[in-house]
Amino acid sequence: MTDRLIKLFVIESKKNLKTVDLANWVGKVFIGNRKHIELIQSIPDLAKSTGLYLLLGKNLELDETYLYIGEADDVAHRIKQHAGDKNKDWFEDFIVFVSKDMDLTKAHVRYLEKSLYELANKNLTTIKLKNNSTPTGSNLADYDISYMQEFQDNMIFILNNLGLINFIQTDSQKNYHLEDTTKVFYLTLTQDRKDAKGKVALAKMIITDNGYILLKGSYIESEVRPSFKKHSYYKMREKLEKENYFEPSNIKGLYQVKDDIPFKSCSAAAAIVKNRSTNGRSEWKLKNGKNLDEYEKQ
Repeated sequence: MTDRLIKLFVIESKKNLKTVDLANWVGKVFIGNRKHIELIQSIPDLAKSTGLYLLLGKNLELDETYLYIGEADDVAHRIKQHAGDKNKDWFEDFIVFVSKDMDLTKAHVRYLEKSLYELANKNLTTIKLKNNSTPTGSNLADYDISYMQEFQDNMIFILNNLGLINFIQTDSQKNYHLEDTTKVFYLTLTQDRKDAKGKVALAKMIITDNGYILLKGSYIESEVRPSFKKHSYYKMREKLEKENYFEPSNIKGLYQVKDDIPFKSCSAAAAIVKNRSTNGRSEWKLKNGKNLDEYEKQ
């Protein structure tokens, strides 16, 4: 991993509209909110320019970002259309990605739209997609796919490091836990129960650059305690269950996680595992017994 320079420019003469540049990248980013929608209609980089745009809102109850992903040949005009749609009154902010060289084609942005949509779907606990349907995407040559994958990596780098959206799980992190098992954290269940091979049932978690991931195969309590139903993480647990992220295990009273699940909070991950309020910083531990709090203070 190398250090990178992000340039954030606040344009006071344009009601504090923000632009972002990343060193050695052809892309350019505009960050604004509803007060900027009329203003951007006259900005050459946005008016009649092909680009990808994001509409953002906030679900305070679940601490997740509402996200709509779209593309257009005139991104400024398209955002203005969305602002007049009563079904989209939830969005307050927008982010637009264009190319400084004006070389993003319709096929490029359609590819990015679908790719980013699929990635957002993997971040179930931090992002709530508001698109009504799955984007169609586009067929690109191998060269263009490589170009767009690099473009998307830079987009996610900016979104994460400026705290705009939490893409905790990304394709580049998918196999992290397979490569370095010394950094896997474990959590024992409320009762020490064992599987058919006599091994104690555990939940497993890794740290990423932007959060934590509860790993596929982790055991979690299946019974929801009445007291947990009043907890702020209970609705997150309900959401995951409705999305079929859990499956029955061969141990009575326990489910297993069917796929990796990203979390912004280690305590949220622990609460989902134990179905109760849990201090994740003290209860998640490495194999050597060091807890997460001790590990992160090193």
